[in-house]
Amino acid sequence: MVEIPKTCRAAVLVEYGRPLEIQEVAVPEVERGGILVKVEMAGICGTDVHQQRGELTIKSPLPNIQGHETIGRIVRLGEGRVIDAAGEPLKVGDRIMWAHADCGECYWCQIERDPVLCAKRSGYGWAPPSALRGGFAEYEYVTPKTNVVKVPDELAEEEAVGVGCAFRTAIAGYERFGKVGLMEDFVIQGCGPVGLYSTVVARESGARTVIVVGAPANRLELAKKWGADHVIDIDEYQDAEERRQMILELTHGRGPENVVEASGYPPAVAEGLEMIMKGGKYLILGQTSAATTPIMPSRINEKGLTIVGSVSAHIVHFYRALQFLKAKREKYPFGEIISGTYRLEDINEALANMASAKEIKPAIDNRER
Repeated sequence: MVEIPKTCRAAVLVEYGRPLEIQEVAVPEVERGGILVKVEMAGICGTDVHQQRGELTIKSPLPNIQGHETIGRIVRLGEGRVIDAAGEPLKVGDRIMWAHADCGECYWCQIERDPVLCAKRSGYGWAPPSALRGGFAEYEYVTPKTNVVKVPDELAEEEAVGVGCAFRTAIAGYERFGKVGLMEDFVIQGCGPVGLYSTVVARESGARTVIVVGAPANRLELAKKWGADHVIDIDEYQDAEERRQMILELTHGRGPENVVEASGYPPAVAEGLEMIMKGGKYLILGQTSAATTPIMPSRINEKGLTIVGSVSAHIVHFYRALQFLKAKREKYPFGEIISGTYRLEDINEALANMASAKEIKPAIDNRER
């Protein structure tokens, strides 16, 4: 049996707007159905930046351990935990990923059958240090009610870690979005991780033209590798009306049937309403901050638009995202989304580089060297 330490290092958010602190925290006992993993890789996303700054709409009690997109290698399996959500056998040494834990008892779990909206979700990346439910640590505890899936052996950590937030978000969003017609046009607003994964899903859904609007240039270059036909650099084209005219020229003067907001920038919503075709659909994935922005609601009526909001994901979306990567990994360079890896003690540098867009997606790399 693998020897488990009594404590481990973790990067703890003690005060909003302040650097995370490396602390020694206790490793919990593994209860029946629980899992203890050694963190192999933990991705960093824009939500982590907003969380550290205290900019999210919901603020978790402090202190807490951040990190909600993690690949962990099992070091201890609680009694009774023998298979993953897909029915695959679990053993010590397997790599897994996991969703937030749903209560299974509330109205949204039982009646709506939509556990993403669970009223009593136990999240990862927002819990106190004593719970050890955050990826910015050497170990992480997966609770008995948490659904897990194995990471396919074919996938490197760099290819798979984005499933933990951005890709499962895109998969869940497209599921809510509903059927996409063959040979329809897409505009993806934003070329961060959510925008990049939204791009490749649009490409593989049979889109005619995929246009990505965003910055900086390195992210747009990856968008082209992942299926974008055209990119519009907002650093070069800063006027929203100029961008709209460019998009109209690329979409037969009508605008795109589908727009996906993945930027997280509130004013992008008004821009999306202006560019979308009459009768089109608008999927809003990127908005997490408490900021507000003016829009013209009459655009929704006069164009007959369908607007779909989506947040987070359930374990099925993790599974489907991992299977997508496994099936398409020879076609797209998925590992290139991880633009830099950092040790745990360098977490604040990694967060700063994500905030400045220096990195496409940085990750904390705990793998043995």
